[in-house]
Amino acid sequence: MAGRTRKRGETVRGFILKNVERRSGDTVSRATTQFGISRQAVHKHLKFLVEANLIARTSLARYELCTLEEHKKILPVTDMTPEDIVWRREVRDMLGPLPENALDIWQYGFTEIFSNVAAHSGSESAFVQVKRTAVSTKMTIWDRGVGIFDKVLSHMDLIDERHAILELTKGKLTTDPAAHPGHGIFFTARMFDAFSILSKGILLTHTSGDGDDWTVETQQEGPGTLVTMTLKNDTSRQIRDIYEKFSSQTSPGFSTTVVSAHLAHHGTEKLVSRSEAKRLLARIDQFRVALIDFDRVESIGQAFADEIFRVYPSEHPEVEIREVRTNKEVQEMIDGVRKKTA
Repeated sequence: MAGRTRKRGETVRGFILKNVERRSGDTVSRATTQFGISRQAVHKHLKFLVEANLIARTSLARYELCTLEEHKKILPVTDMTPEDIVWRREVRDMLGPLPENALDIWQYGFTEIFSNVAAHSGSESAFVQVKRTAVSTKMTIWDRGVGIFDKVLSHMDLIDERHAILELTKGKLTTDPAAHPGHGIFFTARMFDAFSILSKGILLTHTSGDGDDWTVETQQEGPGTLVTMTLKNDTSRQIRDIYEKFSSQTSPGFSTTVVSAHLAHHGTEKLVSRSEAKRLLARIDQFRVALIDFDRVESIGQAFADEIFRVYPSEHPEVEIREVRTNKEVQEMIDGVRKKTA
């Protein structure tokens, strides 16, 4: 009985910790509803967590997670810097004790980003910070070199930073194809619960969950590129699961991409033209399957839909184009142009 009671208490406290991290409202009310316990019982768990220095009270009904450990280092960077050695000697111990699958993800994420810094940024050093709470760990890597969006913009002669972001999120994009296949950002973003890139005042964020969500915001401009990665300490995610999600039995390896259509938006303009569709489809012939994600896209024009779902498939039958997360209006437009093909 005592063992079951202790385990239930740990479950309640785990729920409270994750709710506090998400900042998702009244923690006490949520816990009482979730477990069918009294508010007094929830307050006892909150008191336990406060006394254990796992959370801190910020207002009458608000709490925040305490930072259990924080480490900072400035690492020298050259184009000959071996990222695996830097990981092993300088960074691994900053993370503390974590499950093997979580450490595998952290090793992948750090080495990919640090390798990009060494190969592309031109920065002589990188600042690395690790913060760990009872729920998750966050790593920040900041260089003062050429910003990543500017690098992509100039290398591919693109229209603007928004266009560079669209290309970067498709995957298989690199400014040094002899040294890098361009897989790093695409897979790293999906291995972490939250992943972001801040450069030239633009914040690009990916969150993992039910969807595959990229968001773009404007921030105060600063030098270089700042990457943050956040992962739950008890994550069940495995690296192989992420790789397998974007490969197929007929086309092993990185054969499936996701293209977020809303990233092709410019301000309040609608996606209506063939030129916008062609921009969205650039380099898609490098993949076997392209998932066009229409989340946050309210409507599309006939020419835009026709170029993606009739013209392009007729010219590139080797590439399978699929739409995902469409609303009723967008789906009807897509179905309409497909009927012409039929």
